[in-house]
Amino acid sequence: MIAAFHGISLPRTFLLLALIALQLDTFAQVPATSLREKLLLPDKDSLDLDTLSIVPGSLTLYQDSVALDPSAYELLPYQALLIWKGSPPTDTLRATYRVMPLLLGGTFRHKDPDQLISATGDREDPFRYVPPRQASDLFATQGLNKSGSISRGVLFGNNQDLSVNSTLNLELSGRLTDRIQVLASVTDNNIPIQAGGNTLELQDFDQVFIKLFDKDWELIAGDFVLQRPNSHFLTYLKKTKGLSFNTTLEPWEGATDRAGASVAISKGKFARNLIQGVEGVQGPYRLQGNEGESFIIVLSGTERVFIDGVQLTRGQDHDYVIDYNTAEVTFTANKLITKDRRIVVEFQYSDKNYVRSLVRVDNELEVGNSTLRLNVYSEQDHRNQTLQQSLTPEEKEVLAEAGDDPLAATV
Repeated sequence: MIAAFHGISLPRTFLLLALIALQLDTFAQVPATSLREKLLLPDKDSLDLDTLSIVPGSLTLYQDSVALDPSAYELLPYQALLIWKGSPPTDTLRATYRVMPLLLGGTFRHKDPDQLISATGDREDPFRYVPPRQASDLFATQGLNKSGSISRGVLFGNNQDLSVNSTLNLELSGRLTDRIQVLASVTDNNIPIQAGGNTLELQDFDQVFIKLFDKDWELIAGDFVLQRPNSHFLTYLKKTKGLSFNTTLEPWEGATDRAGASVAISKGKFARNLIQGVEGVQGPYRLQGNEGESFIIVLSGTERVFIDGVQLTRGQDHDYVIDYNTAEVTFTANKLITKDRRIVVEFQYSDKNYVRSLVRVDNELEVGNSTLRLNVYSEQDHRNQTLQQSLTPEEKEVLAEAGDDPLAATV
């Protein structure tokens, strides 16, 4: 033995022994096999068997030393997940399987993404475009189109006190829901005069209304115009303020029912003037009320002017112009006035005496070639609601006792 190592130096002998010891220590740290065995308590429909992936086909489950049928469970080997196809067993199981060196179904990252800091400071991903946020609209409503303006002004002078003027113009249109649409106009210019009657089309200075409608009905609240229904026996044209509802129904197949109702306050009273023309004088001709009132205000757009039974057209380039505030009509050169002309003017005027209310109900039932119509219209003064003056109980008693004697109706 001594002779076998003869010729090898002592330092080399120690180096060889150290290398052999290092190799033995390395082999001692490596498991001798990848086979694993553990006890399982199947208390739920799925179990995590291991932290490493399982070699497919290597899993065997035992219950009381009897192997379970593989059809009773499903193994996801790369996730090391055991799933029971039916109800899990109630007893403790013993599982044997082989594992891989790593979990193939896991997620591996070189760095934690939560530790990443955006370079821009306002976007999480600097390589993904994000539109900038717009300032929120205070009146933002999806599906509605809004337009208009509002202004305030101060008026003062050396001969008048300080006053404030305001104008408002707001228009809304669009859909409130999938079925209901809205149309609204709010215009208040704080102007005590009306539109001029020297053009064919008019635009009211003060117009406020809200209209909700669908394909089968409409509801209007505010200022609107009541026109004659589709009937030969009832004719009217009224500027009103109130509530109006119209609808179209199909009570049965082949029938159409159109119904409507309105409750409103009339803005004016109807009048009809027969004017005697003066030879060669185109005007102006002053209109009067039903009681002979000379100073009245005609509601814009309510007049109809006839000469010899033919209706005329308003406008400087047409037949006549009208001043609604002074109730005067002037004819253009298109219609020469003579003493033989028969001039008739129908209009509505505001006398500011009493509040006038009206009720309108109409119904039209169409079945085949037959049509049945029913129209009801009622307009009256509110005797207890005067506009220009308020009477005391004593004054009302004097008027009640006066009867038809105008001389006794004095206070």
